[in-house]
Amino acid sequence: MVSDLESSDVGNALFVRHVSLTSFRNYARLDIDLSSGFNVIFGENGQGKTNFLESLVLVSSTRLLRGMRDAEAILIGSERASVSAVVGYRGMELGVILQPGIRKKALLNGLGLPRAADLIGRLPAVCVSAADLPIVSGEPSDRRTFLDIELAQLFPAYLRDLTIYKRAVEQRNALLRLAQETSVSPDQFHPWENQIADHGSAIRASRVRFVESLNEHARSVQAFLGLGEVLTLSYQPKDQATNAESLLDALERHRPQETARGSGLIGPHRDEVLIEVNGREARLFGSQGQQRTAMIAIKFATYLFGKQELGFAPLLLLDDLFSDLDFGRRSRLVEWVLGEAGQTLLTCTEASSAGDKILSQAKCYRCELGNLYES
Repeated sequence: MVSDLESSDVGNALFVRHVSLTSFRNYARLDIDLSSGFNVIFGENGQGKTNFLESLVLVSSTRLLRGMRDAEAILIGSERASVSAVVGYRGMELGVILQPGIRKKALLNGLGLPRAADLIGRLPAVCVSAADLPIVSGEPSDRRTFLDIELAQLFPAYLRDLTIYKRAVEQRNALLRLAQETSVSPDQFHPWENQIADHGSAIRASRVRFVESLNEHARSVQAFLGLGEVLTLSYQPKDQATNAESLLDALERHRPQETARGSGLIGPHRDEVLIEVNGREARLFGSQGQQRTAMIAIKFATYLFGKQELGFAPLLLLDDLFSDLDFGRRSRLVEWVLGEAGQTLLTCTEASSAGDKILSQAKCYRCELGNLYES
C-alpha cells in the first residue's frame, strides 16, 4: 500500500523507530526505541515476548495475534489499553486504543481515523508464529482468513472488495432465510447478487494470483531450508465461475438450493487452498514437523511476495521459531533472514539461539515481567 507511506519511507527506510504500550497484555507501561535492523527479544516463557510482537501485529493489521476478544488484551484492572508505533524517518505515528464494549479506535499522528480498518496497510508486516500453524493444519476458513489478512495489507482495493462482498453475502443470506418462510421476489436478490459477482470475482482473481506466487516462492524457500521435500499450493474454487458474469449466473441457478439451505453455497467465501507436501495433503497426512516447516515456508513466501509488490521490505516478526528446529535448519533459517529481511524482531528464550551472525548486528532486549531491558 505504497500510496499511504511517506515518500522518504519507501525503500528499506521503512521501519519502526519507537513503540509505546499502556496497559497492553502484561505491559503496564513501556516506551522503547528499536533498531532499524535486527532486534532480539529474549527471556523465559510467560514474560511478555510474544505480547510485544502482538502489539506490532495490532497496529499493522488491527488484529490480535492470538485471535482473542479485544478486551482480553487489556491489563487486568485497567480501563483501556493503547499501542502506538512511530514509523519511518519522518515519524508517522500509528496507534490503536482498546476499551471493553467499544470498537477499537485507530489513530494516525494522534488523530482518530473513521474506521480501524483505515490503519491497515500503513505498516506492512509479516508475523511468523505457532499461531500460524492452522494455515496448514486447520480448516478451509483458516486459510481463507490468512489470504484475506495478507492481501488486505498490500492492496486497498482488496480490502474494499472484501468489505462490500461480506456485507452483500450477509444480506443475501438473510433473504434466503426469509424465502424459507415467505415469497421473496427475485428482484430483491439482484442488487446483492450483482455485488457478490463483481466483488467476488475480483477477490478470487487476487487470491489466485497470490497463491500462484506463494507456490513459487514457498518452493524456493523450502529448497533453501534444505528439507528435501516438495511443497505445493493451489487455489481451489468450489464452483466453476471464472468471472463476474459466470459467478452471477451460478448464483441465480443455485438460488433454490441455497434457499433450502438458508445460506450461500457459491462464491469465494467457500473456496479452499490445497497445501501438499510431496504430493500428499499436508493437513491430513503431514507430520507435525512437516506442517510446521510448511507453515514457515508459506509465511516466508508471503514476505517475499510483499517485498516484491511493495518495492521495500515489510516488517518481519519471528516468534520463537528456533526452539523446535535442529541446528542445521536453524542455521539455514538464519541465513535466509539475513539475506532477505529488512527490520526484524525475533523472540527466543536464549539470545544465543539467534546465532552469532544475527547477534553481531542486533540490538538485544531482555524481557522480564512485562518490561524490556536493553542488554
